[in-house]
Amino acid sequence: MGSGKTTVGERLAGALDRVFHDSDLSIESRTGSSGRQIAETDGVDELHRLERDVLLESLSSDQPAVIAAAASVIEDPEVRSVLAGAFCVWVTADPGILAERSARGSHRRAVQRSEHLENRDRLFMAAADVVVDTSDRSVEESVASVLESLRDADE
Repeated sequence: MGSGKTTVGERLAGALDRVFHDSDLSIESRTGSSGRQIAETDGVDELHRLERDVLLESLSSDQPAVIAAAASVIEDPEVRSVLAGAFCVWVTADPGILAERSARGSHRRAVQRSEHLENRDRLFMAAADVVVDTSDRSVEESVASVLESLRDADE
């Protein structure tokens, strides 16, 4: 949360002329509740199940897309297996910046630092084709970095 994956993803989708899927929006559209509300009323495990389900649905589409997925999905072995066939970008930032950005949105739930960084870093590093640190990059620079990595992967 707070890395910029939605903003970068939207711009990247536009640059690639692809549809954009955002797990937060998909969950809210499906349930009528934000991730924060689901975590508070139904529990974090239910939120993570929904995050997993919407990602797997997006990945199974025949239409090429840019997908902004929740960080929790990386813990699921099936998701990691499916991601092996996709170009995966890990959008991250300095922990202090993530905390500050995450505090801005009312749709985001409070998480412990260790929950979204320390426990998942190894899994993200293994799955990612490219890592984009948005700490000191503009959205445009972040998108350009992903586009360059895609071009390099195609060569």
